Amino acid sequence: MMKNKFFKTVSIILLLSLKIFIMPAAAQKPSGQAVKKIVYQPDSASLAQHQLPQWYQDAKLGIFIHWGLYSVPAWAKGTKKPLATILKEGTGEEWFASNPYAEWYYNSLRIKGSSTEKHHVQTYGSNVTYFDFIPIFNEAIRQWNPDEMAQLFKEIGAKYVVLTTKHHDGFLMWPSKTINPFIKNYQASRDITGELTAAVRKQNMRMGLYYSSGLDWTFNTQTITDFPALFKAIPLQKEYAAYIDNHWHELIEKYKPSVLWADIGSPVGYNPIPMLADYYNAVPDGVVNNRPKLAVTATGFGTNIPHDITTPEYQVLDTIT
Repeated sequence: MMKNKFFKTVSIILLLSLKIFIMPAAAQKPSGQAVKKIVYQPDSASLAQHQLPQWYQDAKLGIFIHWGLYSVPAWAKGTKKPLATILKEGTGEEWFASNPYAEWYYNSLRIKGSSTEKHHVQTYGSNVTYFDFIPIFNEAIRQWNPDEMAQLFKEIGAKYVVLTTKHHDGFLMWPSKTINPFIKNYQASRDITGELTAAVRKQNMRMGLYYSSGLDWTFNTQTITDFPALFKAIPLQKEYAAYIDNHWHELIEKYKPSVLWADIGSPVGYNPIPMLADYYNAVPDGVVNNRPKLAVTATGFGTNIPHDITTPEYQVLDTIT
C-alpha cells in the first residue's frame, strides 16, 4: 500500500520538481569574439583569461532541474516571512525549521518539531527513513523518457539545461565509479545525467551540470538548524576532498558540460583551481559560476578563484549585463 502511494506520488512530482527560470547572466568578462585557444594552467591568473562565450550571452532562457531522491516526497512548507526579514531577527532558525526548498527535505526531516518532520510522520510513518525512498525513486525512473523532457524544454524556448547531479543529500544522478562509502547503492539506477545530456543535445540545446561540493550530509551529519550551523556542516575530511575531485573530473570527462555549476563553495582542504583548468581545457566555451569559492571565502581561505558568471540568490537586480 505504501509503495503504491509512493509510486503515484513520484510519477507526478518529477515534472513538478522542475525549476524553470532565466539564469542571471551577470557576465564578468563578456566577449563577442570567438573563444581563444588557450591551454589553461592550474593558477588563478591563467583561469582569469577565460572569457564568457557568446553562446551564453545569447541564451536568455535556461531550465534548472532540481531532481533527486527528494523528488519522492517533493514537499516543503515554507515560511511566511522573506529570508531578509528572518535574518534581521536572528540567525535563521525559523527559515530552516520551515525550509521552503523540497531538496532540503533530508535536513529538514532531522529538525525536531519542524514542519517537514511532522509531515513525514503523518504521511509515511515514523519508521520510514529518507533512504527508504531509494527503491521508490529507482522504480519510478524506469518510466522516464528523456527525449520527451528535452522536447518540452525545446518547445518552451530554452537554450540550455542544468541538472542537479548531486545535491546536499549526496544522492548521485549518474553511475559514478567513486561510490558513496557510507550508503550502499546511493545513486540512481539509470544514468539520468548521461541520458538527459544526450537528449538535450539532440535538440540543439546546451547541457550544464550542477554539483554540491560544499555540502554532503552523508559525510557530515550535522543537522543545519541555523546559518552558523551551515558552515559547521561542511565536510572537512581529506577523503571528501578526494571524493568530490573524482566526481568533478568524472562529470567533465564523461559529459563535457557547457555549464559547470558548483554550490556551497569548496570545502577547506580542496583547491578547485586545477579542476577548473582541466574543465576549460576540455570545454573551452564552458561557463563556470562563482560558487566554487563561496564556502572557502566565508571561512577565510582561497578567495581568488576566477569565474564567468555570478548566481545571486535572494536579490533583486536592476540590470542584467
